[in-house]
Formats: sequence, structure tokens, C-alpha cells
Amino acid sequence: MINTQNFGYKELKLILPNTNKALAEVLKSATPQQMQTLSQEKTLESLLQNIFQETLQNNTQDKTLLKLLQNNPTFKSLSNMQESLKSLHVSIPKETQLHQTLSSFLQNIEKIAPDELQNKLENSGILLESKLKNEQEIQNDLKALLLKAQNEITDPKILKHIDKILLQIDYYQLSSYLANAQTLFIPYSWDLLEDGHLSIKQTKNEENICDIELTLKEYGSLKIRLGLFEKNQLYITLNAQSKELKTLLEENIDILKKQLINTNLIPKSISFVEEKKSTYNTPEKELRCGFEVNV
Repeated sequence: MINTQNFGYKELKLILPNTNKALAEVLKSATPQQMQTLSQEKTLESLLQNIFQETLQNNTQDKTLLKLLQNNPTFKSLSNMQESLKSLHVSIPKETQLHQTLSSFLQNIEKIAPDELQNKLENSGILLESKLKNEQEIQNDLKALLLKAQNEITDPKILKHIDKILLQIDYYQLSSYLANAQTLFIPYSWDLLEDGHLSIKQTKNEENICDIELTLKEYGSLKIRLGLFEKNQLYITLNAQSKELKTLLEENIDILKKQLINTNLIPKSISFVEEKKSTYNTPEKELRCGFEVNV
């Protein structure tokens, strides 16, 4: 067993190979050559110390492990988080706290409220270890509730659902550490959405770039890039796979502009492109931090 005392993070006991299912799965599938790259004449313990240190280095080990994580067939075959939560939601007793938490996570995205969204993201389970480190309240944290239920429930079908969601949460946590970013899922339901990814990055000049990639059930792929400069100057580029969707978006551009202005954002440019390109200079080498959300 790996000794956690030298890590300096008491929360790391939940993100080691014997408890983090994603890390265990990735290491299990690594080739001898990849394991050699990962170890570099170091023990697995020292490798993990490097992975989970407070300031991560973008070294060969991190890149190799992140690539293994992203290409692992186990994670590629998992359904999206909302489907997993729905499956668990219908299988557990309604009077339990876990059922109530899942009910709130599965509200329609049309009912979204900024303060409520922030609260749900904080309780998504991904940030549990950080809460433990800072001795914060974890009463409504999804991962904490799942771990508790795992020790109390005996029904094998329900345990299978819980195990799958914990694996997905572990995946998000490990991905966050390796990519030096936060990887989350939006805890809301949207029937029109098949899959989606959102990443927010910040440049050295404190400018924010947001890339949104959605797969819509009716219209296919929709890619959006938002660039926020000088606090409220917004540049938008869109790439819609469906001509129908592009026409629909073009017809509603004025409504979008008015809604943005009402939130004190100035839409300096809204344009359509064939490929996902930016109309402003945002070289990747200038990006200093990232924030990712999976929906």
C-alpha cells in the first residue's frame, strides 16, 4: 500500500490507485514502454507525489498519463454523467438524501440560476478532496453521499450504478490534476443535448477564451468560441454542422445581442465560420490556466 503521509494532502487518500478507479484503470492498461516513461527510474509512490503536488509541472509523465486517460476504452464507452445519474435516481428509495440530491441535479437546464449552479458545481463530487483538505462542510457533496451509500446498500444493481458514477467522478478528478484544470459536469438535464464540452481558459493578459462544443440530437455539432476582452467586450464565432441550425441562429442574432447587452456584455463581433477558428489572436502558449465542464 502506498504511504500517504509524505504527500502533505490528507484528501489524497481518496485519489490513490487503490481508491481512485480511474487511476487504477489507466495504470492497468499502460504498456511496458509507457510505464517506463511514467516511472523514469522512480517508484510509483514518487510518481504519484509528482502528479498530486500543489503546482503541477507539464512534464512528460503528466502528458503520458493524460493521454492514456483520454484514450482508455473504458472511459470512452461510458455513458454521459446525466444518463448515469438518471439510472441511479430511479433505482434508489425516494426518502434518502442521495435521491433528493440527484433530483436537484437532474432539473431542467432552463431553470438554471447562477447562485444555484455554483452551489451544485461545488457539490458535484469533483471537489470533495479539496473540501476535506480545508475542512469544509460535505453534507450535500455527491461523492461523499455515494461513498456513504456504497457502504450501506446491498442491492447489486444499485451498487453497479454507484460504482459507475464514482468511476466517472474519479476520471474528472484525475483529468483535472493532469491537465492543471478543473473538469466538471453541469448538474442539469437538457433533452435536446446528446453530448457537450465546455472549456474556459485565461491568457496572461487576463483575457478569457471559452470554447463550447455541443452535439445536439436534432442538429448535430455546434461549436462556439467566446472571447472576453477588457472585462465586457465579447467576440463570438460559431460553426454549425446543420444548415437549418445556422439559419435559425442567424435569424435570432438580434435577440442574442439584446440579451447580452442586458447583462452588460458588449457583443463586438458575432460571425459564422466553416471550421472552429478565432477571429482574434489567442496563442495556446499564452494560456495560463483552464477550467473544463462536461455536460
